[in-house]
Amino acid sequence: MQSQFFNVTSLFVLPLILSGCLLSQMQSQGLDSSRFDPAQRLSPTNFEQNATMKDTSVREDPTLLRVGVSRPQIAATFGAPNDTSTQDGVIQDVYEFNPDGSKFVKPKVYARNIAAGVFTGGIATVVHQGRIHYTEEQLTVYRLTYGPDGTVQSVQKRLPHSADASVGAYP
Repeated sequence: MQSQFFNVTSLFVLPLILSGCLLSQMQSQGLDSSRFDPAQRLSPTNFEQNATMKDTSVREDPTLLRVGVSRPQIAATFGAPNDTSTQDGVIQDVYEFNPDGSKFVKPKVYARNIAAGVFTGGIATVVHQGRIHYTEEQLTVYRLTYGPDGTVQSVQKRLPHSADASVGAYP
């Protein structure tokens, strides 16, 4: 009798743990208002980008991702960076590109993803995260550091599966 109770309990506990992990990841990345706007969330473009992890309207252009180019010019060409950080008043932007040159779009976590994880006992979540991890390993990543005048002061480029890069490497 106790083994049946354990099996039934484990069917509910594992998905709850996975859901909690997903929710904590969502909170650490901040809330995205497009999750709550059906017009944005359900648009064909947004749906395609979330499924393919690609924004094909933005293409990698190394001639613009170089020292001396202004941050507004880069943002106008490539859109919002994949990640932005500020350390000691220095702004760093990260742009990630797929092997085909399209901009990488990290998929958003929706309630349907959590529900799929619950109903499949976590298998859907594991497969989804594995797919994201595999795609991230294939990316060309540019880390741009801006000076006080708003122009790029340094560029670090990480190629897929490579510790070496043409401009610089970072861990």
